[in-house]
Amino acid sequence: MMINRITRTKHSPLPVPPASHRGSRFGSVGRLGILVTLALAAAGCLGYRVGPVSQPNYRTVAVPIFQNETVNPQLETPVTAAIIKRLQADGLLQIEDVTEADLVVTGRIIQYERLALRSLQLDTGVTREYRIKITAEISARNKRDGTMVLENQKVTGSAETFIGEDQQSAEFQALPLVADDLARQVVGLLTEGW
Repeated sequence: MMINRITRTKHSPLPVPPASHRGSRFGSVGRLGILVTLALAAAGCLGYRVGPVSQPNYRTVAVPIFQNETVNPQLETPVTAAIIKRLQADGLLQIEDVTEADLVVTGRIIQYERLALRSLQLDTGVTREYRIKITAEISARNKRDGTMVLENQKVTGSAETFIGEDQQSAEFQALPLVADDLARQVVGLLTEGW
């Protein structure tokens, strides 16, 4: 009986097991199990598709200035500008004039809210932090086929602001953040089919 002794010297390479032992870790049953698992995983993904299910038939968009139906003045410009800026950053739709665009997005700003979040520790009648919310009703009409992509969809944007000495200035500074939050949601609704 001969015993295989594998000895190693300081400079010798790592020992190599005999050919009869190589690859026997899984055996034929193990290999078959791996193949079956891979086949089932691939078959389970056959119904999935990368990308959108249906491609919208519009590529250009126009966003005329929104109507402001609140008592707070000058909300329409920052909201409309934020939506246009978000559409440009998204890049899926190209901004065009109303006469040239495939899709026309219109909106009405219907509500402006100021909610107290935190007051002074010693004087609970003095609010130090507010949440500003703007709600708009958005409609989008596809001029190519006349269909409504969005119809009177209510979207609310919000942001928090700390009030220092001047509440009006603090609200004015928070307005771009609120408008951007609202714009992010509107653009998401317009491009979700992509």
